Amino acid sequence: MKNISLSLNVVLLLAVGFLYYKQFSGQSTSANETATAQDSVTSLPPIEVMSNMPGNKSVVYINADSIFANYAFAKKSKAAIEQKVANYQRSYQTKVDAFQAEYSDYMEKAGAGAYSKEQGMAIEAGLQKKRDDIMLMEQNQEKVMGDMEGANSDVQKTIYEYIRRFNQKHGYDCVLAYTIGGGGVLGVNDSLDVTKQVLAGLNAEYKAVKK
Repeated sequence: MKNISLSLNVVLLLAVGFLYYKQFSGQSTSANETATAQDSVTSLPPIEVMSNMPGNKSVVYINADSIFANYAFAKKSKAAIEQKVANYQRSYQTKVDAFQAEYSDYMEKAGAGAYSKEQGMAIEAGLQKKRDDIMLMEQNQEKVMGDMEGANSDVQKTIYEYIRRFNQKHGYDCVLAYTIGGGGVLGVNDSLDVTKQVLAGLNAEYKAVKK
């Protein structure tokens, strides 16, 4: 059947374009673990790991890059979401490759008259189903992006809550944050840097929660 009409449109989909991460994009291993970690951390008293704290100051600062790079909860979350995204992309690409190969094979054989009308219709129905599955995966990439944003928010909330208690304990009015990539904190005296103290406290509490 040389002139068989294929009802499908060829879908030459590009790889999912959501691997452009922000500086931090993370997700905990599970939603329950994220909630448990956050609730438990915020209920703990500040851990006494402080040394060389700036005295008689109302404002101090932290290096946000260092916090996100070395806070155990943030690192675990980042690794988990990166793995999830990588697995999703591999699954997506596998489906695309299989669809393209099956479609090309069908067109070649159909053009040579290898199928009856009924056979052709059955194959086209199968291809349509696979095409729909691919399109659904592409639509669901927004959910994956949402998971990344949600995980980032969970880690940030844990950090913010710890800093609130940190300020209360040590009498600071504000903890500023700066990043190498930008920000409005410039020319601050190094003696006001409490990055190490905040990071030590965060990790100590997270370790306690994990136990």
